[in-house]
Amino acid sequence: FSPANVKKKIFESFDKVCKPGCILASNTSYLNIDDIAAATSRPQDVIGCHFFSPANVMPLLENVRGSRSSPSTIATAMAFGQKIKKVTCLVGNCDGFIANRVMGASGFGWLMQHGIMPHLIDGASEAYGMRMGPCRMNDLVGLDLFGRERANSGQAKPDKIVIDAMYAAQRFGQKNGKGFYKYDEKLRYARDPEAEAMIETIWKNTGVSPTTMTEEEIVDKLYLPVVNEGFKCLEEGMAMRPSDVDVCCVFGYNWPRYRGGPMQWATSVGLPKVLEKLEAMGEKPSELLKDCVKNKWSLKAKDFVKRIDQAWQGRWSKL
Repeated sequence: FSPANVKKKIFESFDKVCKPGCILASNTSYLNIDDIAAATSRPQDVIGCHFFSPANVMPLLENVRGSRSSPSTIATAMAFGQKIKKVTCLVGNCDGFIANRVMGASGFGWLMQHGIMPHLIDGASEAYGMRMGPCRMNDLVGLDLFGRERANSGQAKPDKIVIDAMYAAQRFGQKNGKGFYKYDEKLRYARDPEAEAMIETIWKNTGVSPTTMTEEEIVDKLYLPVVNEGFKCLEEGMAMRPSDVDVCCVFGYNWPRYRGGPMQWATSVGLPKVLEKLEAMGEKPSELLKDCVKNKWSLKAKDFVKRIDQAWQGRWSKL
């Protein structure tokens, strides 16, 4: 997590010493590329090159076009990704870009706050095909990353929010051997009564009781909001095509390949059923998803392809 002001100062310095035409690329995961570009006199040469951690293992590279990134800058960044043998996807400049944005819409936090223990969430996720459930994944990445950000911004509520409570108790995940789970010296994990007691205390403080859900219900709550966010990326012109959303999730988050990614999974479930389930769980469906159901469009229908192409071209063709 790079502070925006530090990133801008660095790019301002680059601008002064780099030759004209030199591409200035940022590996930020969330910061606005246009804000970084505005710190320079050459916004046309600024682009995001978002690698996924660990960068030597994860194959995805999201190249993030800013509002003034030039065609030559974009083409060079795409060629760069291919040269270093990354799965390279061009995406729009929005909060979280594509992979982090859509996966950030997961219902993981809601489930934990509403009576489902970490091992049950992860069990359903891994039975679906994920290599690692969201609780284990957060332990791997580090609970302190998000917890520190929330604490420093004054948003933390350790008596009411589970992840804030974990951070306050210095449960950072694998890095210090305790997070949602406990870890031995070989990083083997096990359920932790101390962590689960903390979660139960949060439930008590917020009037929540332990809840029983089927694995299918947990998976729906975890990943149908991800599908919905994918449709929003398409309707906003932040993703060029549904398969780009799938590629970002498969190669950036290890979404099970045999499921095809969230958009392909939505097709297999059936878009009318996806819409019905989203509405039943209180999620506001994407207008594009609603139009697909209303007009009986598949994700390969000519009218659907035309609609998303107009969204992409409408946002970027004036550059």
